[in-house]
Amino acid sequence: MDINKSSNDEYRQFTAFARIDGAIIGVMWVVSFFCFIGNLQMPMLGLAGMAIGIYSIILAAMRLRKFRDRILGGRISFGKATLYSIMTYFYATILMAVGQYVYFQFIDQGYMVNQTIAMLSMPETAKAVTEVYGMDPKQMIAILQATMGTIRPIEIAFQFLTLNVILGIIISVPVGALMRKQ
Repeated sequence: MDINKSSNDEYRQFTAFARIDGAIIGVMWVVSFFCFIGNLQMPMLGLAGMAIGIYSIILAAMRLRKFRDRILGGRISFGKATLYSIMTYFYATILMAVGQYVYFQFIDQGYMVNQTIAMLSMPETAKAVTEVYGMDPKQMIAILQATMGTIRPIEIAFQFLTLNVILGIIISVPVGALMRKQ
């Protein structure tokens, strides 16, 4: 009976720490997302957003190492380290999806599409679009307007959620391998 209680307590502790780390990483991702949006007006915010996004991956690994060393006595298997990392990114992804939903539902009001259209209307961007995609920029603008006009904010958030879950799983495998310690 004590064995089951012990493993149950360990699981609760495991998930609690993953939720806390996920909340920290999720807040970083939301800030990074808002930097991306701000990048449309102030290009330096794009660099800040990218730096925050990259640092969030490093911080997640550092938090896993801290959990391993302080809570688990310096030992964690590859599977547990990977699962912890996946759970952390899963919780971060949920927070990020909520942030994106709130943004697209209540704040954006077409801002992102309008900024993209303005950018596609500039001569140098129009030339690049024609060269890269082989498409007239006016056609691309029409497609963008038609597509973005039909996608609901919840669908946008769900698409990002799906992508972030997949990326979180992919990132978790090497992090789990690096953080495992027997």
